[in-house]
Amino acid sequence: MHRLSHLTIKNFRACQNVALPLEGYTPLVGQNNTGKSTILKAIEWVLKPTTLSKHDFYNPDQPVEISACIDGISEAILNRIPEEKHRKAIAPYCQGGRLWIRVIASGTSAKSIEKQVWDAEQCADAGNPDHWRNYPTGLPQAVSALLPEPLVVQAMHDIGEDLGKAKAGTTIKSLLDEIMGPLLEAHAELSAALNTIRHVLTSDGDNRSDHLQQFDSDATDALAHFFPGLALDLDLQAVDVKEFFKAGDLHVTDKITGDRRRFDQMGTGTQRAIQMALIRYLADTRKGNDDSPSRRLLLIDEPELYLHPQGVRRLRQALSHLSGAGFQIVFSTHSPMMLSRDNAADTVIVGKTAETGVKVRKPLRQAVEEALEGGKSQSRTLFELGNLTEIYFADRVVICEGKTDRRLLPLAYERIYRQAPELDHIAFVSLGSCADIPKALTVLSAMGIQACAVADLDFAYTHARKSGLLERDGEDIQAAKQVLDRLKQEQGFTLSGNGLPQNDNRSGWSAADAWACYAVDRDGQAIALSSHETLKYGGVWVWLEGCIEQVTKADHKGEDAIAEQEDTLRGLSAAEIEQQMPAFKACFDWIRSF
Repeated sequence: MHRLSHLTIKNFRACQNVALPLEGYTPLVGQNNTGKSTILKAIEWVLKPTTLSKHDFYNPDQPVEISACIDGISEAILNRIPEEKHRKAIAPYCQGGRLWIRVIASGTSAKSIEKQVWDAEQCADAGNPDHWRNYPTGLPQAVSALLPEPLVVQAMHDIGEDLGKAKAGTTIKSLLDEIMGPLLEAHAELSAALNTIRHVLTSDGDNRSDHLQQFDSDATDALAHFFPGLALDLDLQAVDVKEFFKAGDLHVTDKITGDRRRFDQMGTGTQRAIQMALIRYLADTRKGNDDSPSRRLLLIDEPELYLHPQGVRRLRQALSHLSGAGFQIVFSTHSPMMLSRDNAADTVIVGKTAETGVKVRKPLRQAVEEALEGGKSQSRTLFELGNLTEIYFADRVVICEGKTDRRLLPLAYERIYRQAPELDHIAFVSLGSCADIPKALTVLSAMGIQACAVADLDFAYTHARKSGLLERDGEDIQAAKQVLDRLKQEQGFTLSGNGLPQNDNRSGWSAADAWACYAVDRDGQAIALSSHETLKYGGVWVWLEGCIEQVTKADHKGEDAIAEQEDTLRGLSAAEIEQQMPAFKACFDWIRSF
């Protein structure tokens, strides 16, 4: 299905020069006032240009320029455009299923707006067109057939105007138009009945009522006594079916009290819920129309406002269904619940700096493709990171390898600094395995997200070597194996064929316990410290104590042990944690300075 696949915004509000990809379902996330709403407005404007105000120009001496790429335009889709002349107008500019359009505004008048299309034959790079020409005759209609005027759902800044009765141009009116379209098609007999009424009631009707004709005649005769030469007729206008919906109000009835009110008389939360309910209803009833060339853009600003968490999840599902039923969905959000593994990979993170204005980061899917080689590796990393919605709402991401770290680190951070890490825009996320840490760091770096990792000491001798963070066969690992071999003979734990600890149920030694034994050995400490310092520069903190249980001095692992460690941390003051578990403070200071 075709879609708007790419958008470039120049000099529009805070967007000095912004480029971002768009998918069938694209969430925009970011802090307040970073430009998410501006991006939605830019999408609307490039498809439906209107006059701009002076405040829409970042630099008043430069024009606003927004270009968009429509991708996936097949021959079959072109053949569905109703008018042949419009098909002929657009065909020369669709190369490889792609069409670029651009709108430029040099001032605040309608005459200052230019609509342009790329000159496909002269553009060497289809991803960055550099030759443009004005729209030829018929092209605007063809573009509108592919991507009609967007359906825009604003954030609730002006409830009375946008969410009142079904006025022309309001959100409710637009939603009702979409919902009632199939109804009108299904009940064509209504139009036929009204057409019959029109012929009976109107003055020029083919089957005008005898009573009306008699009235016309008698009234004209009466008028002739006063003003000869004039004629009267009573013309009763019959409305079109659509007029019923234009004149209608949306009412809400309380089933318990029986109280019935107009939609705009309800509370803010109820209004927003009903608005989103109409979108869900549209998703439930809309069927893909294979005979239509259109794909309607649905642009929503903060759809989760005032909704219960379960309502947010249902809305996300409804929007996902709509994206596969003739709609392209782009929305801004502050809620992790609006993201899921299926759509997180296409989420666009929006930020802002004083120097460059609005800036966007690469979506996860694009970053994975660029940063990693091999489909299997890409698929696994995409799956793992796609589950971590926290990474989209933080300035710094700390990757942990297990559940214990994920639960204890945020708690220890909060106890030491007296505020939750999320208030410092830090997110601790768990991948479940240290094997995925190097790839995750590479991908997050490609996305432009500041990221580091916290891992057990064994990472320095296993996956850090495989990924190139440390020298694979360096002198330090050979020395570490010699120390481990000595400790094996002294303590009785088991080493695998590569000379590193392994779990051994017969001896009762776990690999983690063997590494803890290595960590307290004087020679082992010296080697571990060297690896620890080197890895810090690569963005990884390894516990010099072996693992986090050694930091908290816990005797066991598992759910009960985690709960016990949480209780211990909650019972200690910040000073006591720093004194008894100094590794926490050292690790957090490193994270905050990273």
